[in-house]
Amino acid sequence: GEIFIAALVPSGNTTPNSSIMLEQKTMFVFVILLFIFLCILIVHCFQILLSLYWSMPTSAWADVLE
Repeated sequence: GEIFIAALVPSGNTTPNSSIMLEQKTMFVFVILLFIFLCILIVHCFQILLSLYWSMPTSAWADVLE
């Protein structure tokens, strides 16, 4: 209880510079999480696109090549 509240509410002896650093660290973590989420979505989209070609019969490929 007290540790969680102390982490959210800065004490009076902190400087504004430390709160800026905390905001920068939080934003950095948020950007990293967004980047990871974007990578997962890209991989998932490629899997969906490739699964269409893997399920296609080989005769369809031969028709395209001729």
